[in-house]
Amino acid sequence: MGRSCNSLRSELAGDVSMLQYEMKAMVKHSMPWPKLIGMALLCCLLAVSTEAQTSRIKRISLMTPDLDQSISFFTRVIGFTLNYEGTLPPGGEPFLGPVFNIDASKPIRRALLSTSTEARGLFLIEHPEAPAPDPDKPTAVVTVIEVESIDNTLALAAAAGAPVSETVMDVTPEGMLFSEAMITSPGGHAILVYELSNAP
Repeated sequence: MGRSCNSLRSELAGDVSMLQYEMKAMVKHSMPWPKLIGMALLCCLLAVSTEAQTSRIKRISLMTPDLDQSISFFTRVIGFTLNYEGTLPPGGEPFLGPVFNIDASKPIRRALLSTSTEARGLFLIEHPEAPAPDPDKPTAVVTVIEVESIDNTLALAAAAGAPVSETVMDVTPEGMLFSEAMITSPGGHAILVYELSNAP
């Protein structure tokens, strides 16, 4: 449990070196080819493991002045499901203070939401002094979300009073057609929604 990724990579690299040494010895002593091929494949697998990336995006955390409003928007409009909503007691999770630059000695309401592919991928934190976006300054953070139907999502967003942009269409490098548009949530979050489809 306490071993670092670097130490594990070092061990794997050592295993690769040992297998390479054993393969040379097997060739020298005319070992059967099936066994040599098996050892070569094992070397390749271990070499790939040493280069594998361990980082991934787990979730995005957004601050909102109104948690109930944001939960409603992300579930009814964007399509998230609510996993948990509750209030942390004062000092319940001290790390939230330095991470979000808020007073963790006070109760903090928060919620976890999921998509169909990422469990608890969205963390909402309520703070009455959450800064509103400044339209005259660049947008620092944009949350990009794939939706099942961009037309339906934009219609729901407009009905909820959220500003929506024009829809842009393009083709991905893999040949998939996509449509995307920007939504600004009631909490001030910039959300880029997109829909994928097969190119004609």
